[in-house]
Amino acid sequence: MLIGIFKSNQKIVNVLTLLMVVAFWLPTLFVDSGYKLTNVLFSIHKWIDVTLSVLLITIQSVYLNRIVNEYKLTKNNSHLTSLIFLVLNCCFVFLLNFNQLIVANTFIIMAVHRLLKMYNVKSSFALLFNSGLLISIASIIYFPCVIYFVLMWIVLIYITTPVWRDFIISLLGFSLPFIYFVTYKYVFGSLDDLMVSDYLVNIFNVHFSQLSLFQKILSIFIVLIGLFAFAGLLQTLGKSVVRVRKMLIVVFLMFLLGIATLFLNQYDYMATFVMVSIPLSVIIANYFLNLKKQWFAELVFLCLMITIILSYFS
Repeated sequence: MLIGIFKSNQKIVNVLTLLMVVAFWLPTLFVDSGYKLTNVLFSIHKWIDVTLSVLLITIQSVYLNRIVNEYKLTKNNSHLTSLIFLVLNCCFVFLLNFNQLIVANTFIIMAVHRLLKMYNVKSSFALLFNSGLLISIASIIYFPCVIYFVLMWIVLIYITTPVWRDFIISLLGFSLPFIYFVTYKYVFGSLDDLMVSDYLVNIFNVHFSQLSLFQKILSIFIVLIGLFAFAGLLQTLGKSVVRVRKMLIVVFLMFLLGIATLFLNQYDYMATFVMVSIPLSVIIANYFLNLKKQWFAELVFLCLMITIILSYFS
């Protein structure tokens, strides 16, 4: 049923996106998840954390979906990408904390939008500068995001004909927030304590062996859906026009670079999972839209939702 509803292109579905995120996060106000995370953002009041998280995830879901529809990255315009994104970001109970990634992903999605805009644009100086700036801000919030600077240069080479000024301008945009950050540390006398290793933190210190039975089943289920979705993506690439094919390859490269953040976050698999939820949402949405039998898509998604609910209370 949800697949059918989110397949539509009616703007009213955005309200349902907000309601679903609220439904996922609301139990955290009343039930302790049992997971104590140390490197997360907390305010004085729990309801403030929940409100900020709900708003950010909803905005990210709607914005990412808008990008997908704008550049025709899925078979038809729909709200399915927003549905997949919000589910991936709320599927595990220990993800329901106001953490750095919830904030950083906002800037990453904005940066990706500007990178895709560079296709067939004569002058991309402003887009490159802004992309570098946004990736840099995300990296200050959650340092492993720095790897997406590599994505920016790959996209620059892949979908444009770059000149040397493009690389310089993107580097200037990327450097600016770090210069302000280091200057701030210097002015307040804490530059001696500035160590890169302090920012390569483990947010979700949760290992597979610690997961409950239903959480393990959920993990395997998501991996299987992802594998089928990647197989579907390969078929889609062969049928797509050049513009869409290039942008889908950018999405795939974003996924691969997101996986590489494991080497920067002390093998925090859950943090990496949240980072790759952006490209993975696009890939899985493509898979569900291309399924010829909608009843099968509904069945798979229903099983996923049941497993998520069971994992919440296991």
